[in-house]
Amino acid sequence: MRQKIRKSNLIYRELKISDYQEFKKLFFICFKKKVSFYFYKWRYFNNKYSFCYGVFEASKLIANVGMNSVKLNNNIKENSFSRHSSMVLKKYRGFGIFSELSKIVKKKISKNVQLVCMWPNKNNFANFGIDKKRILKNKYYLYKSFLKTEELKKIRKYNIDEIFKFKNHIKNKNNFFYKDFLYFKNRYLLYQKNVYFINKFNTNKLTSFFILKRNKDITGFSYVILDHFGSEKIKDKHFSYLLENQNKLIFLSKKRINKFNIKLLNNLYFKIGFFNRLTLKQKKNILYKKEIFLGDTDIFISTEKK
Repeated sequence: MRQKIRKSNLIYRELKISDYQEFKKLFFICFKKKVSFYFYKWRYFNNKYSFCYGVFEASKLIANVGMNSVKLNNNIKENSFSRHSSMVLKKYRGFGIFSELSKIVKKKISKNVQLVCMWPNKNNFANFGIDKKRILKNKYYLYKSFLKTEELKKIRKYNIDEIFKFKNHIKNKNNFFYKDFLYFKNRYLLYQKNVYFINKFNTNKLTSFFILKRNKDITGFSYVILDHFGSEKIKDKHFSYLLENQNKLIFLSKKRINKFNIKLLNNLYFKIGFFNRLTLKQKKNILYKKEIFLGDTDIFISTEKK
């Protein structure tokens, strides 16, 4: 098998919209999830920067890496890439195919950006061919709350379309990625908008908003906190209110939480790979007082066509 792969005529190229069926097959084999054409088009073809790059054996897609263009929340709003959909067919692993693919993609994007962001999944902790000395890694905790009481307050839910009414509250402050109204529109209104809603909280003439997703798994329905906008001053109070009044609430935390009604679901590692040599201080400053949300990942994005 190893000799056969070495001699095979592998083609490395950027995917087209017409390659969807091959992408769909590879995605299902690797992640056991269906991916719709609408997700594929939305994620990788909705702007001139995002793309997928793959390895084909004849017409069969055997490996892929997806790059989603995203702006950083800094003074110049510089462009970066977030890596998604990294996958290789099992029988083709161990031959250096993904390493070669990563080199090609890294060369393609490093001409225009200084870093790439990575959310490694449980089966893939690759560093995208970037030296470990140029990798910054932060650990996060994924939790789910459980409330035993049946006397819960009914939280107010706004349709995600109503974000237009609240656009004046969207101001970039602590987000790692640059999030203006256009970001929220592209992220939550262009694809599967029926699964998202807004929760609003007011106190002392201040207003806070969380974007949540109604999520279904083997345990039933839960609510995932994906993003936040509005007042930072009352965000923690807003979160506490949700925690007390919404059962099965899934959220991301920088710190460990030891409470009887909160269960640790998983550890997540957010990696930033730098193409240029930066000092340790420069690397640490890039995440200083910056926030990451579950909406920045693909973990709770619906991929199955309903």
